[in-house]
Amino acid sequence: MYTSREDWCSQRFDFTFTMHPFTLQPIPRRGLALLEAVIAVGILTVSVAAITSAIVSGQQQSLQSRSTIVASIAAESMLATLSQEPWETIDSWHGYSEGVGEIVDATGMSIGGDWNTIGRKVTVIETDLFVDTLQVFITGRTVSVTVFGKDGRELASVDRFIPEPKS
Repeated sequence: MYTSREDWCSQRFDFTFTMHPFTLQPIPRRGLALLEAVIAVGILTVSVAAITSAIVSGQQQSLQSRSTIVASIAAESMLATLSQEPWETIDSWHGYSEGVGEIVDATGMSIGGDWNTIGRKVTVIETDLFVDTLQVFITGRTVSVTVFGKDGRELASVDRFIPEPKS
């Protein structure tokens, strides 16, 4: 059963050493030190914080991109409407504004969803455009549609030159 008295004693009373089976020499027990556990928890905490920060940053960027896309569509939509207006009435759109949440479709119905978070305004400026290759001046109007958010920050702006039909 036991090969020596030391073996019997070490098995019965000594809990810090175990005997190597071939040399009968005590081997110190190896365990996880408290310092190693604290370092491991610290590394894990830092890595979880970094990953969480990256996810939150990605979500914020996604929301910002979404609002920019909606704003660009809103500006292009307004320009498409103005491009179909008769030349004589384009000036009447100067100063036109729709507040945040007031944007309506062609039938006058309020548009919901992301459109409730933006507003838009129109500026019309009389412009003479010189075409260098033809050596010709073209008279027209530059129509600018600016889309803004709830905080008043400009989200998108689109300009289009509409030439006068006679020029």
